Amino acid sequence: MAQDWPTRPVKVVVPNGPGGISDTLARLTSERLAKMLGQPFVVENKGGAGGIIGTELAARSPNDGYTLYFGGGAQFTVNPLIKKLTFDPLQDLTPISMVSINGMGLVVHPDLPVRSVREFIDYVKANPGKINYGVAGLGQSSHLAPAAFAAREGLDMVVVPYQSTPPALMGLLSGTVQVFFGNISDVLEVVQSGKGRLLALSTEQRVPRFPDVPTVAETIPGFVMTGWIGYFAPAGTPRPIIDRLAKGLVAICREPEVVRTMANVGIDAVGNTPDEFAAAIRADLPIVRSAVEAAGLLGR
Repeated sequence: MAQDWPTRPVKVVVPNGPGGISDTLARLTSERLAKMLGQPFVVENKGGAGGIIGTELAARSPNDGYTLYFGGGAQFTVNPLIKKLTFDPLQDLTPISMVSINGMGLVVHPDLPVRSVREFIDYVKANPGKINYGVAGLGQSSHLAPAAFAAREGLDMVVVPYQSTPPALMGLLSGTVQVFFGNISDVLEVVQSGKGRLLALSTEQRVPRFPDVPTVAETIPGFVMTGWIGYFAPAGTPRPIIDRLAKGLVAICREPEVVRTMANVGIDAVGNTPDEFAAAIRADLPIVRSAVEAAGLLGR
Protein backbone atom coordinates (compact mmCIF):
# COMPACT_ATOMS: atom_id res chain seq x y z
CA MET A 1 0.00 0.00 0.00
CA ALA A 2 2.78 2.44 0.89
CA GLN A 3 4.40 1.85 -2.49
CA ASP A 4 1.18 2.84 -4.31
CA TRP A 5 0.47 5.79 -2.01
CA PRO A 6 0.07 8.69 -2.74
CA THR A 7 -1.80 8.71 -6.03
CA ARG A 8 -3.50 12.08 -5.44
CA PRO A 9 -2.92 15.28 -3.41
CA VAL A 10 -2.48 14.99 0.36
CA LYS A 11 -4.09 17.54 2.68
CA VAL A 12 -2.04 18.88 5.62
CA VAL A 13 -4.28 20.45 8.29
CA VAL A 14 -2.65 23.20 10.35
CA PRO A 15 -4.79 24.28 13.36
CA ASN A 16 -3.55 27.88 13.19
CA GLY A 17 -3.89 30.81 10.83
CA PRO A 18 -1.36 31.60 8.09
CA GLY A 19 1.91 33.34 8.83
CA GLY A 20 2.81 31.83 12.19
CA ILE A 21 5.66 29.46 12.93
CA SER A 22 3.45 26.35 12.56
CA ASP A 23 2.26 27.49 9.14
CA THR A 24 5.80 28.35 8.05
CA LEU A 25 7.22 24.98 9.07
CA ALA A 26 4.26 23.12 7.56
CA ARG A 27 4.92 24.74 4.20
CA LEU A 28 8.68 24.26 4.47
CA THR A 29 8.29 20.53 5.03
CA SER A 30 5.22 19.83 2.89
CA GLU A 31 6.91 21.28 -0.19
CA ARG A 32 9.74 18.82 0.31
CA LEU A 33 7.38 15.91 0.92
CA ALA A 34 5.66 16.75 -2.37
CA LYS A 35 8.93 16.62 -4.28
CA MET A 36 9.93 13.42 -2.52
CA LEU A 37 6.64 11.56 -2.99
CA GLY A 38 5.44 12.95 -6.30
CA GLN A 39 2.08 14.43 -5.26
CA PRO A 40 1.07 17.87 -3.92
CA PHE A 41 0.93 18.23 -0.13
CA VAL A 42 -1.59 21.03 0.32
CA VAL A 43 -1.54 23.04 3.56
CA GLU A 44 -5.00 23.98 4.85
CA ASN A 45 -5.15 26.45 7.73
CA LYS A 46 -8.04 25.66 10.07
CA GLY A 47 -7.60 28.01 13.01
CA GLY A 48 -10.02 28.78 15.82
CA ALA A 49 -10.85 27.76 19.39
CA GLY A 50 -7.20 27.59 20.38
CA GLY A 51 -6.46 25.04 17.68
CA ILE A 52 -9.30 22.68 18.58
CA ILE A 53 -11.24 23.17 15.33
CA GLY A 54 -8.38 22.08 13.09
CA THR A 55 -7.33 19.28 15.42
CA GLU A 56 -10.83 17.81 15.54
CA LEU A 57 -11.15 18.08 11.76
CA ALA A 58 -7.98 16.04 11.30
CA ALA A 59 -8.89 13.55 14.02
CA ARG A 60 -12.23 12.83 12.33
CA SER A 61 -10.81 12.58 8.80
CA PRO A 62 -10.54 9.29 6.88
CA ASN A 63 -7.46 7.26 7.81
CA ASP A 64 -6.41 6.64 4.22
CA GLY A 65 -3.19 8.66 4.24
CA TYR A 66 -4.68 11.62 2.36
CA THR A 67 -5.22 13.82 5.42
CA LEU A 68 -2.33 14.67 7.73
CA TYR A 69 -2.13 16.98 10.73
CA PHE A 70 0.70 19.35 11.61
CA GLY A 71 0.43 20.75 15.11
CA GLY A 72 2.05 21.43 18.45
CA GLY A 73 2.10 19.83 21.85
CA ALA A 74 -0.60 21.96 23.47
CA GLN A 75 -3.26 20.15 21.47
CA PHE A 76 -2.24 16.84 23.02
CA THR A 77 -1.08 17.79 26.51
CA VAL A 78 -2.81 21.05 27.53
CA ASN A 79 -6.22 21.27 25.85
CA PRO A 80 -7.45 17.87 27.11
CA LEU A 81 -6.77 19.08 30.67
CA ILE A 82 -8.45 22.48 30.50
CA LYS A 83 -11.18 22.14 27.87
CA LYS A 84 -14.06 19.78 27.22
CA LEU A 85 -13.25 18.02 23.97
CA THR A 86 -15.53 15.79 21.92
CA PHE A 87 -12.53 13.76 20.78
CA ASP A 88 -9.29 12.42 22.26
CA PRO A 89 -6.25 13.70 20.35
CA LEU A 90 -3.98 11.12 21.96
CA GLN A 91 -6.22 8.30 20.76
CA ASP A 92 -7.56 9.77 17.53
CA LEU A 93 -4.27 10.93 16.00
CA THR A 94 -1.17 8.82 15.40
CA PRO A 95 2.35 10.35 15.71
CA ILE A 96 4.48 10.30 12.57
CA SER A 97 7.54 12.45 13.28
CA MET A 98 8.47 15.44 15.41
CA VAL A 99 9.75 18.16 13.09
CA SER A 100 11.06 20.74 15.53
CA ILE A 101 11.54 21.56 19.17
CA ASN A 102 11.47 25.08 20.54
CA GLY A 103 12.76 26.26 23.88
CA MET A 104 11.43 29.26 25.76
CA GLY A 105 13.18 32.43 26.82
CA LEU A 106 12.80 34.22 30.14
CA VAL A 107 12.81 37.86 29.05
CA VAL A 108 12.56 40.90 31.32
CA HIS A 109 12.13 44.61 30.68
CA PRO A 110 15.54 46.33 30.51
CA ASP A 111 14.62 48.55 33.48
CA LEU A 112 14.28 45.56 35.79
CA PRO A 113 17.53 45.53 37.80
CA VAL A 114 18.34 41.84 37.31
CA ARG A 115 20.80 40.05 35.05
CA SER A 116 20.49 36.43 36.08
CA VAL A 117 17.87 33.92 37.11
CA ARG A 118 19.07 34.02 40.71
CA GLU A 119 18.89 37.82 40.81
CA PHE A 120 15.41 37.66 39.28
CA ILE A 121 14.18 35.19 41.90
CA ASP A 122 15.61 37.28 44.72
CA TYR A 123 14.11 40.46 43.29
CA VAL A 124 10.62 38.97 42.95
CA LYS A 125 10.79 37.59 46.49
CA ALA A 126 11.73 41.04 47.74
CA ASN A 127 8.80 42.57 45.81
CA PRO A 128 5.87 40.16 46.23
CA GLY A 129 2.85 40.94 44.08
CA LYS A 130 4.60 43.78 42.27
CA ILE A 131 5.95 41.97 39.21
CA ASN A 132 3.61 41.39 36.27
CA TYR A 133 4.14 38.74 33.62
CA GLY A 134 2.35 38.79 30.30
CA VAL A 135 0.84 35.68 28.74
CA ALA A 136 -0.29 35.12 25.16
CA GLY A 137 -3.57 33.55 26.23
CA LEU A 138 -4.52 31.51 29.29
CA GLY A 139 -3.18 27.99 29.04
CA GLN A 140 -0.60 28.88 26.42
CA SER A 141 3.06 27.97 26.95
CA SER A 142 3.80 31.58 27.90
CA HIS A 143 1.36 31.08 30.79
CA LEU A 144 2.37 27.61 31.89
CA ALA A 145 6.15 28.19 31.93
CA PRO A 146 6.14 31.20 34.29
CA ALA A 147 3.40 29.64 36.42
CA ALA A 148 5.50 26.49 36.87
CA PHE A 149 8.58 28.62 37.49
CA ALA A 150 6.80 30.69 40.13
CA ALA A 151 5.35 27.62 41.84
CA ARG A 152 8.75 25.92 41.93
CA GLU A 153 10.39 28.93 43.61
CA GLY A 154 7.45 30.17 45.67
CA LEU A 155 7.20 33.48 43.81
CA ASP A 156 4.25 35.87 43.99
CA MET A 157 3.80 37.36 40.52
CA VAL A 158 0.72 38.76 38.79
CA VAL A 159 -0.47 37.24 35.51
CA VAL A 160 -1.64 39.68 32.83
CA PRO A 161 -3.47 37.81 30.03
CA TYR A 162 -3.41 38.99 26.42
CA GLN A 163 -5.17 37.54 23.38
CA SER A 164 -1.97 36.61 21.54
CA THR A 165 1.80 37.00 21.50
CA PRO A 166 2.15 40.41 19.74
CA PRO A 167 0.13 42.38 22.32
CA ALA A 168 1.86 40.51 25.16
CA LEU A 169 5.22 41.58 23.76
CA MET A 170 3.93 45.14 23.38
CA GLY A 171 3.03 44.98 27.07
CA LEU A 172 6.64 44.08 27.82
CA LEU A 173 8.02 46.85 25.61
CA SER A 174 5.75 49.44 27.24
CA GLY A 175 6.56 48.26 30.75
CA THR A 176 2.97 47.25 31.52
CA VAL A 177 4.45 43.84 32.28
CA GLN A 178 8.01 43.27 33.38
CA VAL A 179 8.34 39.64 32.29
CA PHE A 180 7.50 37.50 29.28
CA PHE A 181 8.48 33.82 29.28
CA GLY A 182 7.77 32.79 25.70
CA ASN A 183 9.00 30.80 22.73
CA ILE A 184 12.50 31.69 21.58
CA SER A 185 11.18 32.28 18.07
CA ASP A 186 8.68 34.82 19.46
CA VAL A 187 11.11 36.81 21.61
CA LEU A 188 14.04 36.81 19.20
CA GLU A 189 13.37 40.24 17.71
CA VAL A 190 12.77 41.87 21.09
CA VAL A 191 16.02 40.46 22.46
CA GLN A 192 18.08 41.36 19.38
CA SER A 193 16.77 44.93 19.45
CA GLY A 194 17.82 45.34 23.07
CA LYS A 195 14.26 46.08 24.14
CA GLY A 196 14.17 42.97 26.29
CA ARG A 197 16.84 41.24 28.37
CA LEU A 198 17.12 37.47 27.92
CA LEU A 199 18.03 35.94 31.27
CA ALA A 200 17.81 32.23 30.49
CA LEU A 201 16.38 29.52 28.28
CA SER A 202 14.11 26.66 29.29
CA THR A 203 15.96 24.09 27.18
CA GLU A 204 17.88 21.17 28.63
CA GLN A 205 21.17 22.50 27.24
CA ARG A 206 22.38 25.87 25.97
CA VAL A 207 21.49 26.58 22.35
CA PRO A 208 24.00 27.54 19.63
CA ARG A 209 22.08 30.71 18.81
CA PHE A 210 22.72 32.03 22.36
CA PRO A 211 25.89 30.28 23.59
CA ASP A 212 26.37 32.75 26.46
CA VAL A 213 22.79 32.53 27.75
CA PRO A 214 22.40 29.96 30.54
CA THR A 215 19.53 27.55 30.92
CA VAL A 216 17.02 27.95 33.73
CA ALA A 217 18.07 24.47 34.84
CA GLU A 218 21.57 25.75 35.64
CA THR A 219 19.93 27.63 38.50
CA ILE A 220 16.83 25.50 39.08
CA PRO A 221 17.90 21.87 38.50
CA GLY A 222 15.46 19.91 36.38
CA PHE A 223 13.44 22.87 35.12
CA VAL A 224 13.01 22.14 31.42
CA MET A 225 10.02 23.20 29.32
CA THR A 226 9.98 22.97 25.55
CA GLY A 227 7.42 23.05 22.80
CA TRP A 228 7.35 20.87 19.72
CA ILE A 229 5.59 20.65 16.37
CA GLY A 230 5.14 17.52 14.32
CA TYR A 231 3.16 15.46 11.87
CA PHE A 232 0.28 13.15 12.75
CA ALA A 233 -2.27 11.08 10.86
CA PRO A 234 -5.78 9.95 11.80
CA ALA A 235 -5.67 6.82 13.96
CA GLY A 236 -5.77 3.67 11.91
CA THR A 237 -3.77 5.08 9.00
CA PRO A 238 -1.81 2.10 7.60
CA ARG A 239 1.56 1.75 9.31
CA PRO A 240 3.49 1.43 6.02
CA ILE A 241 2.28 4.92 5.09
CA ILE A 242 3.20 6.25 8.54
CA ASP A 243 6.68 4.74 8.26
CA ARG A 244 7.23 6.07 4.75
CA LEU A 245 6.29 9.58 5.84
CA ALA A 246 8.49 9.35 8.94
CA LYS A 247 11.47 8.24 6.88
CA GLY A 248 10.95 11.17 4.53
CA LEU A 249 10.59 13.68 7.38
CA VAL A 250 13.76 12.42 9.08
CA ALA A 251 15.63 13.07 5.83
CA ILE A 252 14.03 16.51 5.42
CA CYS A 253 14.98 17.51 8.98
CA ARG A 254 18.60 16.65 8.17
CA GLU A 255 18.76 18.93 5.13
CA PRO A 256 21.23 21.79 5.81
CA GLU A 257 18.82 24.43 4.48
CA VAL A 258 16.01 23.20 6.74
CA VAL A 259 18.31 23.04 9.78
CA ARG A 260 19.61 26.54 9.02
CA THR A 261 16.14 28.01 8.47
CA MET A 262 14.94 26.72 11.83
CA ALA A 263 18.13 27.71 13.66
CA ASN A 264 17.76 31.28 12.41
CA VAL A 265 14.63 31.62 14.56
CA GLY A 266 15.97 29.67 17.52
CA ILE A 267 14.35 26.33 16.67
CA ASP A 268 16.02 22.92 16.50
CA ALA A 269 15.14 20.53 13.69
CA VAL A 270 14.39 17.04 15.00
CA GLY A 271 13.02 14.34 12.70
CA ASN A 272 12.39 11.08 14.59
CA THR A 273 10.51 7.79 14.32
CA PRO A 274 6.83 7.37 15.21
CA ASP A 275 7.77 5.39 18.33
CA GLU A 276 10.29 8.01 19.45
CA PHE A 277 7.71 10.74 18.89
CA ALA A 278 5.08 8.86 20.89
CA ALA A 279 7.55 8.37 23.75
CA ALA A 280 8.35 12.11 23.79
CA ILE A 281 4.65 12.94 24.07
CA ARG A 282 4.20 10.52 26.98
CA ALA A 283 7.19 12.09 28.75
CA ASP A 284 5.60 15.54 28.38
CA LEU A 285 2.29 14.62 29.99
CA PRO A 286 3.25 14.80 33.72
CA ILE A 287 5.35 17.94 33.16
CA VAL A 288 2.48 19.75 31.49
CA ARG A 289 -0.07 18.53 34.01
CA SER A 290 2.04 19.98 36.82
CA ALA A 291 2.32 23.31 34.98
CA VAL A 292 -1.42 23.43 34.30
CA GLU A 293 -2.07 22.81 37.98
CA ALA A 294 0.40 25.55 38.93
CA ALA A 295 -1.44 27.94 36.62
CA GLY A 296 -4.72 27.15 38.38
CA LEU A 297 -6.31 25.79 35.23
CA LEU A 298 -6.69 22.11 36.09
CA GLY A 299 -10.33 21.08 36.23
CA ARG A 300 -11.68 24.50 35.32
